[in-house]
Formats: sequence, structure tokens, C-alpha cells
Amino acid sequence: MNYKKLGERIRNERLSLEITQEVLAEKAGISVSFLGQVERGERKPSLETVVNIANSLGVTVDFLLADSYRVVPKNLLDELTYLIRETSEKDIKTVIEVTKTILRGKKN
Repeated sequence: MNYKKLGERIRNERLSLEITQEVLAEKAGISVSFLGQVERGERKPSLETVVNIANSLGVTVDFLLADSYRVVPKNLLDELTYLIRETSEKDIKTVIEVTKTILRGKKN
């Protein structure tokens, strides 16, 4: 998850509502300094804190997280599901191990 993008989304929404960090922090039940750190992407808020912030801003959690994580297009997931639907558990485990090996190679 990209916590910097999450923080930017929180800050942008807060500013669009024209509320201060103090007001949002109080509504969300967190300290002003912690909120500032979250908005700068310096701290990782718990799920409960993200929910409290979202509720305080009047938005959904998925709205705040929209740019924070990479979403795999549904059509690709559907294709993968279709391909492995009638595959044995052993073969699926092999596919997973091969995929891990390929991805490790790309990181190096």
C-alpha cells in the first residue's frame, strides 16, 4: 500500500471540506500530530483509524484507498480464474511457485 498517496487523499479531502487538522483529528479520535504524519505518509494508520478518518470526512474507505494500492484489472483476474478452474491443486501450486520465481527475477 502506498501510504503517501493515502495521506495525500486524506489531506486533499480535508482541504476540500475546508476543515483544519485539529477538527479532523478530534472527529477521528486521533492526535493532530499523528494526523499530520499520516497526511505526509510518515505513519501507517490502522484500519480502524482509516475507517474513523473516512467517516469523519464523510467518504468511504475505498475512496481514500483508491490511489493507494495497485488494482489488477478484473478481466485479467477472470482469465486467470478461467485457466486454473479445472486444474489440479498440485498444478496450481506449481504455477504459483513458477510465478514467484519469475517475479523474484524481475526484482533483481
